[in-house]
Parts: sequence; structure tokens; C-alpha cells
Amino acid sequence: MVNLRNEDVTDEGDLTFRTENDILIGEEAPIHTECTNVGALVLEKLRSRPEFIAQVEAVSGAETTFAEMTEKSVKCALWLREQGVQPGDIIGICTHNHLESYVPLLAALYLGAISNPWDNELSPTTASYFLLLTRPKIVFVNSESAECLKQVVKERDMDTRLVVFDASAGSVEHALTLTAVLRSQDAAAIDEFECAKLTGPDHVATIVCSSGTSGFPKGTEISHAAMINYMAHVKIHDLKGHVSMWTPSMRWYCGLFIVIKAILDCSRRIIVPDYDDDEGLCRFIEKCDSCFPIRLVKFGVLSKYRLPTLKILLFGGAHFKGELQQKLVKLLPHTNVILSYGMTDYGGLCARQTKYSKPGSCGFVCETGRLKVVDPNTGKVLGANKTGEIWAKSSYMMNGYYNNPEATKRALDSDGWLHTGDLGYYDNDGEIFLVDRMSEFINYRAIKISPAEIEALIQQHPAVLQVAVVPVPHSVDEQHAMAFVAKVPGKEVTELDITDLVKQNMPWYCRLHAGVKFMERLPRTATGKIAKKELRQIAKSYVTG
Repeated sequence: MVNLRNEDVTDEGDLTFRTENDILIGEEAPIHTECTNVGALVLEKLRSRPEFIAQVEAVSGAETTFAEMTEKSVKCALWLREQGVQPGDIIGICTHNHLESYVPLLAALYLGAISNPWDNELSPTTASYFLLLTRPKIVFVNSESAECLKQVVKERDMDTRLVVFDASAGSVEHALTLTAVLRSQDAAAIDEFECAKLTGPDHVATIVCSSGTSGFPKGTEISHAAMINYMAHVKIHDLKGHVSMWTPSMRWYCGLFIVIKAILDCSRRIIVPDYDDDEGLCRFIEKCDSCFPIRLVKFGVLSKYRLPTLKILLFGGAHFKGELQQKLVKLLPHTNVILSYGMTDYGGLCARQTKYSKPGSCGFVCETGRLKVVDPNTGKVLGANKTGEIWAKSSYMMNGYYNNPEATKRALDSDGWLHTGDLGYYDNDGEIFLVDRMSEFINYRAIKISPAEIEALIQQHPAVLQVAVVPVPHSVDEQHAMAFVAKVPGKEVTELDITDLVKQNMPWYCRLHAGVKFMERLPRTATGKIAKKELRQIAKSYVTG
């Protein structure tokens, strides 16, 4: 048994695990298997402290109390019930973060309906995709996307009803607004309202879309029991007594989860615009005494600010270099900079660092989790320091992919292991390291090339700010590697510099046969990952254009 304690940050608590048959087994705890409605827990907490200020809009300073959240969410639930919404019906949510974005989420939970958050910026293609994926009964939408969604609903001859959030909804013809919905309900019915009973512990609470960085997203079903187990077991998300800031919208499970967890922990949540003003984000942290941050900002910006209240900086998802972590630690001496590994399909974090973790690792397997490394060709379970596909399972994983049994079968085996598609290993101490995504390999003359290894080398060049390596189709060799590079402002680097660097330091098959393309800034997804799907499309245009 390995016991690792972080004595300075009580939010983490103890993290323990053991190894059995080359499987890393996290701290065990009682598993919640009852038919508990998460919405009932939320409503009980809201009613217990009506005066608590739960939300603050960072720019305007506008506040929301638990009493107001109770009134609006219950009124919305009463209206949904009048529209015939039943347990298991799907309610779409398409909006950015604002003071009322929580309303349909909580209302759906109360009724045992299924919330289904979407991207808050819709094109006709994405609007059509989301509508056909889950066929929601009602969609709550921001005004910017309402007209597009309205047209797609009409073209598809669907009976999905739209409710527009914001005051600018007047620009959408004949729009039903959230304000009108709430005004239609009698406040006298609020105190008598009770949440719906669930059909079982696997009753779906939300369908959250997977990241979609390698194709259109799949609908990941997260149950009420999974959500409760995650909140109960993974201690890093304990927000009691803290102020939190978050920019990801509810389209991402982390954004949705934090809305619920902040309520249950009576944690004030600062709502920040989702924009690229790094200076503004740092000012918000200073102004609001935030303990939990939103996203990484440029090192040059961070160095200008003292952020003593910033307690935890938690990173997850993408591969994060140890050198960057060490640089952040120096810039933020009062902050615990923690790397983690998780995914929507898993239901949250699979592993995280403690104070004494090695820079660049993902830390250790989380509470109630299990992790093993498997040879992708033979299926053999590998031991320490051997790279293979990471398989994982926990008490809070997804049920599966909505209306997609084939994809579910590919991801979850008969023993409940999630095949993550990530390549990695764990060392002799049980610390987990990510190497690459299996699906992001470049196939060159039957050789699988890891883009992450080429990226790590190019990133070492002093003039390189960002880099991403993607495959380009080739008629003979199957795929060639192309690098997209953003330069450090004021510094110069040429294509020849980059290609020679790779040529001199890596095997011949890793050469950038498709060349180097320079961009002012690499595109990113809503959660900050480099948008490799978009870059692959751009790369193809250089070949076909």
C-alpha cells in the first residue's frame, strides 16, 4: 500500500492505492447504488440556505442567491411538467455561461429528465447533428444560436420547442423567452414542489458530448449514481469554503459538474466571460479572491500578477510537459499546480498528482478507480515502465453512448473496462504518464509515428510558442507528417530550421515530409486543447488546394 499525503492543501486529502496483478487499484469506498435523484440533493441544499450568495457575474458584479436559484429552477420545472416532460425525456441546453444558464439544468434534474448540453455556437451542420442525435423535446438556447436552430428545426420538420435565454431574444421572431416561462408560473407552488422518483441507479442524469476532437462527438450517458459517486469519492473537487472560477460552458462535463458541486458544497462561483483576455482573467482572480482558476494564461501575463488566493491550478486532458509545470510552480509559489488525467467517458478524473508527484506525470489512480496498461496487439496486461493502451474503470463511469451500441461495445468490454485509446505507462512508484493518443498516430509506410514525440522536440526551439503535428494523406506512403507552428513574438524561426531539427534528432521516418506551416496562433477547442481536427482539415487543403 502506498500512502501519499499533501499536508499543505487539505482539499486533496489522502490518496492511496495498491497494485494487484499489474492493476493499479485506487482507494476503496462504499459505492452508492440507491435511486437518489441528484436534483433532490441540490434542491434540499438550495432550500437550506436561501440567503447564500451562490453566483457572481465577474464583469457586472451581479449576484444570485440560493433563494433566487430555487425560485427560477422550480418554476422552470413546473413549466416543463406542463409541457408534458416526463422522466427520461431529453432537454437540450445551448448557451454560454451566465447567471441563468443553470435554470434548465436543475429543472431537468428535478423531473428526472435528461439534460443535454451543446456547443453554444451553432452552425447549421452542428445544429442538425445535435438535434438528430438526441431529438430533444425542448431546447433552451442563447439568442446568438436561436435563429440558426429555429431554421434547422423547421427544415427537419421537427416538433422540438425552443426557449431563448437572454434579453436580446427580441431579435428572434416569435421567440418564447425564459423570462416569459418563469412569469407564467405561480410562486405559491414552489414550496410544494417535489422532485421525481428515479427508475433505478443507472437512470441517466445528463448526456454530455465527448470532446469531438477526432470527429463528431458522441452522447455520453452519465447516471445520477455515477455523478453522486464522483462527488463523494474524488476529493480534489471539494469546494467547501472556497470561491471557484470556471469558463467552460456546460457543454463540457467539467462545466456542468461544477455547477452542481458548487451548490452542494455552498461554494461561491464566479462566472467569467469565455474569452481570450488573459490580463482580464488575472484581474478577475485578484478582484474575486478566487481559489480555483479557470484556464492557463500566458506566462508573460502571469508574471505581472501576484495571485496569493489562487490555491489549486488543475489541468486535465491534454499532455502537459514537466518543464511547463515547473515554470508554473515558480511563477505561482502560493498555488498547487496539479496535472490530472480524465475524460467524459470515464465520468471525470482517472488520475491526479499529489504534492510530491514527478513533474509531467498524471499522478496516481484516483479514489475507487482502477487502471491497467494493455498491449494493444495482444491484449496482455503489462507491468511497470511498459507502454500500452490505458484501460480504466470506476464507480462513476458512463453508462455508454446514447443510441450507439456499436460505439459503446468498442469502448467498454464485458468486464466493464473502458478502452481509453490513450497510450501510456506507469513507473515503479505507480505514477502514470501519458505518451499519445492511439488514434493520433501518423501511419507512414506501415510505421506508426507518435506526433507527441515530434512536438516535444520542436517545442524545445526557443522561437516556438506552440506546435502541433498532424497527418497528411499521401498516395504512396499513406500519411506524411506536417507541423503547424506559432512563433514566440519577436523571435524568428524558418521552415528549414524546424525540418533540420527533426532530421538531426529523430529517426528518418519521423521527418516532416509534408513540411511546416506557420500560424499566428493555433486553433483551440472550447476547453483549451489544440484543435487537431481543424488542423488536419487545413493540412489537407495544402495537399488538394
